[in-house]
Amino acid sequence: MRTGTPRHPRRTLGVAAVATLLGGALGSAAVPGTASATVQPVATPIPLTSVPTDGATNIRTEVPVSVTAQAGERLADVTLAAPDGAAIPGSLNPDGTVWTADDHLRTRTHYTLTATGVASDGTQVTRSSSFTTFAPGADEQLKFQTTEPQNGDTVGVGMPILVQFTHPVTDRAAVEKALVVQTSPAQAGHWSWLSDSRLDWRPESYWQPGTKVQVSLNLDGVPAGAGKYGGADTSFGFTVGRKQVSVVDLSKHEMTVYQNGSAIRSMPVTGGMPGDDTWGGTMAVIDKNSSMTMTSQSVGFGDAYDIPNVRYAIHLTYSGTYIHAAPWSVGSQGYANVSHGCVGLSLDRAAWMFQNTIPGDLVQVENSPKTVAPGNGYGDWQENWNQWLSGSAVKS
Repeated sequence: MRTGTPRHPRRTLGVAAVATLLGGALGSAAVPGTASATVQPVATPIPLTSVPTDGATNIRTEVPVSVTAQAGERLADVTLAAPDGAAIPGSLNPDGTVWTADDHLRTRTHYTLTATGVASDGTQVTRSSSFTTFAPGADEQLKFQTTEPQNGDTVGVGMPILVQFTHPVTDRAAVEKALVVQTSPAQAGHWSWLSDSRLDWRPESYWQPGTKVQVSLNLDGVPAGAGKYGGADTSFGFTVGRKQVSVVDLSKHEMTVYQNGSAIRSMPVTGGMPGDDTWGGTMAVIDKNSSMTMTSQSVGFGDAYDIPNVRYAIHLTYSGTYIHAAPWSVGSQGYANVSHGCVGLSLDRAAWMFQNTIPGDLVQVENSPKTVAPGNGYGDWQENWNQWLSGSAVKS
């Protein structure tokens, strides 16, 4: 017959939220009336508590998820994961007794929380619990109305990353922290709020040609304030092409196009007439259209014009500024400013400009009495770096 101290079988334990899972104490003591009898040792208890409770449903995404080891024990490992394997990062306190999730949860997601506790004698117990987050109603969801550039685009060096939300954002810091930009090669850049529903990211200086950019907008579940929660995630990537800057000098009625620092073409133009001056400053091209109808009513000029089939339109501002073909003003191009604010070119020159322009190319308009606002199109470069950073809700 074998002799020795009998071992007690390991207990079967389950994790319950906000409930002690294991309890008891380890020790030995003299039994009254005997000189040498001892209490048999038992497995060291590892009390763990977790939040939310096991099996809980309709959990809000801002609920702080945590696991606590009690009675002087510690946590060896904690994992909080969704069915797709996406894990929520977390942190242990200095004593290793409390783990807290570092990020918000996603909506409509079943999470599994797995924790390993370690007793002072090295005994380990691993247990799991699970819970499900809520599904926000349509009126509770903050979504993306527009994001630019599009996945796979090649853009100019002045292209910002634009995020337009469906509703005003109250908790700007929470939303901003959830939006991630990665660049290769690495370049300093930052988000800045141009309105209560528009957030742009731009590098400190113009993009380096050839840069690869990956954008991860992790909005799902973000508590955005005023009862709104992020409704979905999205991601996209784009590439920065060559550097092109077109300088429009309204006093000389001339536009000079530079690629990678070298002038490649100069062309006579006409700009906005006095009172309808072309916006001055640095803009990036929004988009372009080979043919469009331009009406004065759409930009607040009453019944001044209604022109169908305007060719080779390069879009500069939301308020209606374009570079485009203007064959009706050829006699003034190079001599006078006669438009309602656009930059006019002859048909052949406009065709060349259209063919050699991509979204994000820079256009600098000089000698104008008025200056474009950063949010009027892609006027982000109107602000210096300190001004840009002041528009962020998250200070570096």
